[in-house]
Amino acid sequence: MPDLKEKLKAVDIKSLKDKVGAFFGGPKDILGVDIGTYAVKIVLIKAEGGKNKLKMWGHIPIEAAPEASPEERKQATVNALKAFLIQKGVQVKNAATAVSGNAVIVRYVKFPLLTKQELRATLSTEAEPFIPFDINEVQLSFHILAEMMEEGQRKMETVLVAAKKDLIQTRVEILEAAGLKPAIIDVDSFAMENVFEGTTDPQERVGSALYLNIGHTVTNLSIIEAGVTRVVRDIFISGSTFTKAVMKALQYEYAKAEEVKKAYGLMIDPEEKEKALQEGNRDALGVSQAVANVLKDLVAELHRSVDFFLSQGPERSIGRIVLSGGSAKMKNLARFLTGELKVPVTVLDPFTFLGDPPADLPAELLPAMGIAVGLALRRNRDWE
Repeated sequence: MPDLKEKLKAVDIKSLKDKVGAFFGGPKDILGVDIGTYAVKIVLIKAEGGKNKLKMWGHIPIEAAPEASPEERKQATVNALKAFLIQKGVQVKNAATAVSGNAVIVRYVKFPLLTKQELRATLSTEAEPFIPFDINEVQLSFHILAEMMEEGQRKMETVLVAAKKDLIQTRVEILEAAGLKPAIIDVDSFAMENVFEGTTDPQERVGSALYLNIGHTVTNLSIIEAGVTRVVRDIFISGSTFTKAVMKALQYEYAKAEEVKKAYGLMIDPEEKEKALQEGNRDALGVSQAVANVLKDLVAELHRSVDFFLSQGPERSIGRIVLSGGSAKMKNLARFLTGELKVPVTVLDPFTFLGDPPADLPAELLPAMGIAVGLALRRNRDWE
């Protein structure tokens, strides 16, 4: 087996449309593999007769204790993924996965005008001022958005992506241990751009949409303008933040807090709150108050990101917000955010452009499959 460090030199982070990435030769089909904290989501989409068709999906829980070490959780992830692939008889080996969190940095910067080849050759030097990590510890990639004139100089607006090599290495090792070839390493927020393209009518792409992918440990925020991702942020207010708030409020263990969070969510209507008070429903009242407290912080982060986006041009606006991820269907979450942000908020069904969702896929899991669908819409060597 070639040395892993040599493989990592070939694995690149994709940036928007160019899909600059690592490659292994072979078929175009890609298996989308979203490796989460507590579940692996898998989607296979094939182009047949000029249309995309869903061929396979999977939502695979990772059997690891909450106190499991990173290495134990990694092995549990490999075991779950490998068992699923064998059970389903999956023949596609090229896989796309994605990364996010505090080990991934996305920056929109302006460089002097260079060709792609010139920028690639000097990328470490050009990128170093914008990356808060040791440049030798990260994998770099870029995408040139546009050329421009600024202060009499020709420049190019560029999306710069950096991910720590140990994070990339872990993803590569998981895929390879499960018998897959890591063809593409994506970024969670950019994978959602593919979903935006698939689920949005071209005539409705005017204006901007904010996608909020609420995962277990991190929330990916992206603002897509005219089909191009313009703002990317990872917010560390996530599904586990809500659960921990419920644990504290009701003095429950984690599993019980997760259970009541899913059962009760947020109460908005006065009548609903009054009924809970009359019935002495401690769980419903405690969950709603705990969730509401966390949401205050999340809404503040959303306002900060939206204000930053709006400050870049007087013509900019947010037309809608789309929720995805495992916590997207929390009771009354979309309704609450609509009221707070004064923008329509909907919950993502990433399979809408493929017709009806799979009959055996529970409705509550649909928004959690968004990143896996976005990855599955990639094609091997599509960056060329």
